[in-house]
This record gives sequence, structure tokens and C-alpha cells, in this order.
Amino acid sequence: MQLGLYHLFNFGFALIFTILGILIYTVHMPRESEYNGYRKSRYTLGVGFVVMSLYCIFRLLIKQDMHSFFDFWILIEISLLFSWLNYTAFLYLIKTEHRIRHHFIVDGLIPLGLMTLLGIGGLIYPEAQEWISTLFGVIFIGKCAWMFYTCEREWHKVKNDLENNYDNSPNIVWMRRLVWLTLLLSVCTLMSWYIPALQMFYATSGPIVHTYMVLMMVNYDPRKICEMRDDNAPAEPAAAKPAPVSSNIVLQLEPKIQQWINDKRFCEANLTIKDVATEIGTNHSYLSRYLNNHLNVSFQVWLNTLRIEESKHLLATENISIEEVGARVGIPLSYNYSRWFKTIVGETPLKYRQHLNKAGDR
Repeated sequence: MQLGLYHLFNFGFALIFTILGILIYTVHMPRESEYNGYRKSRYTLGVGFVVMSLYCIFRLLIKQDMHSFFDFWILIEISLLFSWLNYTAFLYLIKTEHRIRHHFIVDGLIPLGLMTLLGIGGLIYPEAQEWISTLFGVIFIGKCAWMFYTCEREWHKVKNDLENNYDNSPNIVWMRRLVWLTLLLSVCTLMSWYIPALQMFYATSGPIVHTYMVLMMVNYDPRKICEMRDDNAPAEPAAAKPAPVSSNIVLQLEPKIQQWINDKRFCEANLTIKDVATEIGTNHSYLSRYLNNHLNVSFQVWLNTLRIEESKHLLATENISIEEVGARVGIPLSYNYSRWFKTIVGETPLKYRQHLNKAGDR
């Protein structure tokens, strides 16, 4: 009876993970290039579901000794692999891909490879299995704790970034909730080996947590965080200054630039320094030298400062939405507009407008 229940659970898990894998790969999957990180997140999570489904099938096909060293080794290594894939998917979701590339080996391949070598060693030297099993638990708990800490830290960074720079930040509490639930399930996996009663808890709560995870992922609109982490956001690396511009060039450029500003040509979206130079009637090298050396400002900061100043006028005089204000001054992505406004003015567009309204009521 116990063996039949064991096979039933594994068959059920294999079916659930297969269905979840299909859903995460296919439902509401955006194809636009700006959602690359979000797609990687879902693909990585899908790989995790495939791994778990294959593991459940593997357990159905081989003869099981419920308390053998081999069974414990495979369980703990697959659980660590699945936790690591969840961790990687989370980091892709919030677009911290630099950490994923940098720590790919440290966070994944090294601990998994170490567990593989230890497991093989335990099969060769049975007398060492007890302390190797203990080492398995230490590695597993240590890596889960580190991954949990990293996800918590990155989540707080994104949350603070949203709250400090944007008026209508998206609700990302569910992301943190999934991190906590994944940690709980990971610890439960290990503890259930020593406390069999926890196996039933995992069997019932695991499918619920993973189904919730997939539903939140496929219904999540990644546009807001993708906009927030857009390359045009005001976080520019310091660039080497070009050669100084001569006074003659300054005298030639200044009236042309001023006329360009008076015509509000800066309100066009997606302007590059080459576009502006062509409109002014010069080349981008002279314009870059003029901005960097004469005005001591980069092109992007100069352009968006003009846009934000114009948007302050629109916020004060036009009864239109903040998103429309941003679009009218050439920053159509609302998150980029809010961030640039906060960087230049010191407060978000909504707070700026509220202060204007309060001043007008006095």
C-alpha cells in the first residue's frame, strides 16, 4: 500500500511539473527584444520543471530503498539544482543579468559538481556515507541560505528603486513571497528525509506553490521593470572628454543650438546626437565637444534636462496625465520619464504637480 502511494505521488508530480513546464513555455510569452530577461526567466523556470518531471519519472522506474545513501544523494542534488534554477529565474525576472553571468559557476556548477563527486565517493567508500550525507546537508542549506539572501537583497534594490523614482510603481510583493515559499520548500525537502511526516506537507504544498508561481509569471506584465532598467535611464558611465572646442566653433554653434531649442525640437522622441547635429547643421563630433567641454554636460543629460524643463511647464499649465506629459516632451516610456524627472528636479512628476496645486490654492 505504501509503495503504491509512493508511485502515485511521483506520477502525480511528474504530470504536474510537465503541465507547468508547458504553461511557462507557451502562455503569454512576449517576443519583443526588450523582454529578453523576462523570457530567460521563464525559460529557466521551465528547465527546472522539466528536471523535476524527469526526476519523478526516474523514481518511478528504479527500485527504491527509501533510506539509502543513493536515494538521499539524488534527492538532495536534484533539489539543489531546482532551487538554483528558481534563483536564476528570479534574477532574470528583475533584470540583474550581470550577477547571473558573474556567479553562474559559483552559484550552480561548483556546488552541484562537488555534490556529484561526493556522491560517487560515497558509493565507492560506503564507510564514508554517514559524514558525506551530513556534508550534503551543510552544502544544501548553505547554498539555499546564500541564494535566499541574494534574492532578498536584489528584491529590496528593485523595490527601493521603484518607490524612490516612480509615482505608480508596480506591485512586486508576490516576487518576494515566491522567494520565501521556495526557501520553505527547499528546507522541507531536506527535513522530510529525517521527519517523514513532512513528506505529506511537501506533497500537498509543493504543487500549490509551483502553480501559483506559474500563474503569477504568465500574468505578469514585465514592461514596467524592463522600462525601469532600460539603457536610456539616467545612470551614465563617465566618458572621456573629447578635445576642447574652439571659440569660433562655439560662436557658430550657439545661435543654431538656441534656435533649435526655441523650436522645441528636443521634444522629438529617440533623438541621437547625430540626429541633433544634422538638424543644427554641424557634425556630431563638434556638438559632442561643445556639450562636454563648453557646457560640461553629456548629450543625454543635456537633452533630457531640456525635456524635463518643458515638462514642468506642461505639468503646471496642462490638465493631462503624467504619462502624456512624458510622451509630449520626447520620453514616451513613463518610467524613464519619472526617473529623469526625479534625477533633475529632485522629486517625482506627481509630487511636483501636487506641490504646484497646493501653492495655487493658497
